[in-house]
Amino acid sequence: MNEFKGTLGKWSFSHGSASDDNVACIEINSSESLHEIAYLQSTPASIGKYEQTSFDKTIANAHLIAAAPDLLEALQLALNAMNEMGDILNFHDLAEQSKVDELTPAFEKSRAAISKALGEH
Repeated sequence: MNEFKGTLGKWSFSHGSASDDNVACIEINSSESLHEIAYLQSTPASIGKYEQTSFDKTIANAHLIAAAPDLLEALQLALNAMNEMGDILNFHDLAEQSKVDELTPAFEKSRAAISKALGEH
């Protein structure tokens, strides 16, 4: 299993000091780092030349980014488990090829997502 080379630790987010009821200013940090991982800001409709990004959408994006290390680890573990189960069951020799065909996209998408997260693609 390849290792993540980015900022380690549990990632979390908090509202920055510039947040108010209309604009979300979100800082994503690691529990093991003094450095900010990411900064997100919603864009109010009053800023004319930029497309509006809603407060709720910015918060949803922050949740996903903060969960990224956990999601990567879980996907790596799941892919390893699927590979081990495949070896145990020898699923390539299963009588029903359609079951194997149903699993193939899950393996391919898992590998592609892991590769993307690790900067290998």
